[in-house]
Amino acid sequence: MMTRDIVVAGERLTLHAQRAAYWVARRTLLVSDVHFGKGAVFRRAGIAVPSGDTDDDLARLDALIAEFSPERLVVLGDLVHGAATERSAWVERVRAWRRSHAGVDVSLIAGNHDRHFDVRSLGIEVVPDRVDVAPFVLSHHPHPQAAGYTLAGHVHPGVVVRDGWRKHRLPAFVFDRDVGMLPAFGTLTGLYEVAAAPGREIIAVTPAGLVMVGEHRR
Repeated sequence: MMTRDIVVAGERLTLHAQRAAYWVARRTLLVSDVHFGKGAVFRRAGIAVPSGDTDDDLARLDALIAEFSPERLVVLGDLVHGAATERSAWVERVRAWRRSHAGVDVSLIAGNHDRHFDVRSLGIEVVPDRVDVAPFVLSHHPHPQAAGYTLAGHVHPGVVVRDGWRKHRLPAFVFDRDVGMLPAFGTLTGLYEVAAAPGREIIAVTPAGLVMVGEHRR
């Protein structure tokens, strides 16, 4: 199952195995922690990682936009990974991608990594802290908020799933009582293992689709 509908704070969200969530009522696509340019940062540091991560992530965004036809795309922080210049190859690719989706309102809720680069130069609106769109608070950091249910990223949540003697570390959506966390969208991102807890809903992203591995409380 590549998509799964859940109800959070009374609103229907469609979770997608490409590590995104679609807020149906608002026609808003949500992703977090894209980390454009991370591969370039690693390669400059002498760490051998394959190129092409930016193209792969843009292609996945293209596919999600084609599937959902959103009016708005909101990135819940860390669109970019580190410092870059106008000569950085990924910068022009992202600009060209933005021009190709001029009809979609794209905004970023600034994360801790975004301070290294002026994302506005990509044609993307930047919000410094959070966006309150009832019943949700859209944020980078997963802190409870009095104004509504927090949807955030930052943590790169993941879960370990065992298949017989094999162990798989997988990205995951995590929903607690007051805070929901999206998995990192970017190709070159790590995982922070999230433990099961009472009332916590964990939905793992597997190559075959989405799998509920935590408590189903809705």
